[in-house]
Amino acid sequence: MSFETKYFWMFFLVLLFILIFFKSKNNAKHFKTLKSAKRVYKRINLIKNQNTGWLFSYLRKIDPFVFEELILLSFKKKGFRVRRNKRYTHDGGIDGRCSRNKETFLIQAKRYSEYIKEEHVRQFIYTCYLQNKRGYFIHTGKTGIETKKLINQNPQIKLISGDKLYKFFLENNENSDFLYF
Repeated sequence: MSFETKYFWMFFLVLLFILIFFKSKNNAKHFKTLKSAKRVYKRINLIKNQNTGWLFSYLRKIDPFVFEELILLSFKKKGFRVRRNKRYTHDGGIDGRCSRNKETFLIQAKRYSEYIKEEHVRQFIYTCYLQNKRGYFIHTGKTGIETKKLINQNPQIKLISGDKLYKFFLENNENSDFLYF
C-alpha cells in the first residue's frame, strides 16, 4: 500500500469516527429528552385535578425540548403516528409531524406565559400552506382576540391551548374530538 493510500484511509477513518461521535451525541440528547417527557406525562396523569392553572405553571418551567417531546408523546398516545425532527433547533418552525388515516399534520409548540405572538401563528399558517398540510398550533399562553380571528379564518390550523391542552395530555380522555378537523 502506498503512502497516499494509507494517508487517505487514516483521514477517512478519523472523519468517520467524528461523524459517528456527533450522531450518537445527538441521539443521546433525544433519548434523554424523550425520557424526561415520559416522566412529565406520567406526573400529569397522576395528579389529574381539574385546576388547569397548576398544569400551565408546571409546563412553563420544563425544558422547551421536553415540552415538544411531551406533545409528540401525547399524539402517539392518542393513536397518531409521530415523526420527530432530527434536531430541536433550526427546524423551520415545525416541531414535529403526526399522521392519522394517511394524512400528515404539522406541529408547532410554544411555551408562553403571556399572549402568543400573532406573527408566530402567521408563520405557521404560511409554513402549512407551503407544505400543503394542516397543522396544530399548541401553546401554554393566552390567545388574543386578533389571533383567535386569524386562526378562525384559517381552518387548516387547530389551536390547542387552555382546557383543550389539559385534556390533550390526559391518558384516558374519551373527549378528544377537538383534535379532528
